[in-house]
Amino acid sequence: GAKVVAVCDVYGPHRQKGVERSRNPEVKAYVDYRELLADKNVDAVVIGTPDHLHCEMVVDAAQAGKDIYCEKGFSHTMPEAKRMRAAIKKSRI
Repeated sequence: GAKVVAVCDVYGPHRQKGVERSRNPEVKAYVDYRELLADKNVDAVVIGTPDHLHCEMVVDAAQAGKDIYCEKGFSHTMPEAKRMRAAIKKSRI
């Protein structure tokens, strides 16, 4: 029952492939994930990026109040994992 309302990728061909696979003619396409997070129509995000970007994106998504699914590996370091956990806990208050 989920509807893809936005796609984000810095690489144009992958962004376009996401738009086509969304099966939503009104889907929005973003290059900057922060613009996607500002979109009030986006309830949840799937983070599928290189591992070194997970921490920043998870923290930003939590601060934006989005539900988050992040692919493995979740973080590179324990401090990153703790930072993400704290951001998620804070966003659920």
